[in-house]
Amino acid sequence: MLDWLRDRLAPRRGVAIWVIKQLDETTLHLCGAGMAEGTLRPSRRRRALAEGRFVGPIRIGDHHDVLHSDLFARLPLRESLRLIDEQQADYQGRRFRVSWVPERCWRFDGVLTSHPQRSDGQLRFVSHEDVEAIRAKTASREPDTTTDAPSRGWTLADKDDN
Repeated sequence: MLDWLRDRLAPRRGVAIWVIKQLDETTLHLCGAGMAEGTLRPSRRRRALAEGRFVGPIRIGDHHDVLHSDLFARLPLRESLRLIDEQQADYQGRRFRVSWVPERCWRFDGVLTSHPQRSDGQLRFVSHEDVEAIRAKTASREPDTTTDAPSRGWTLADKDDN
């Protein structure tokens, strides 16, 4: 009964959530606080979020961009995750180190790594794209053995001189 009344009073309001990009053994890569939006009633959205089966639009912070829920690992309700400070959070009965995900990584489809960063005299962990796999691929590739064929009897250096 209370859910019905709450839905009628604020039918278009989003449901308050935390947006988790990636969850590692000890690190929670957190985009920030957000809102789960959509056409479902807020009570049904809350239920879907609590059960981990929400699919729909997400807004993070004050940004106007609407992102799809598939971009993120978890979308817990705001009361399900408790920030202790900028570096730690309690989630699902465990304490995690928080690594903040910058906006440029929100759409990144790959593994994130966490690096310490000092800002205003305080240590904070920030997530970055893990490009190690890309580096390994490029390092293992054989060097290009094709030779440049001469073009109309001149070389690039000759062309620059004229």
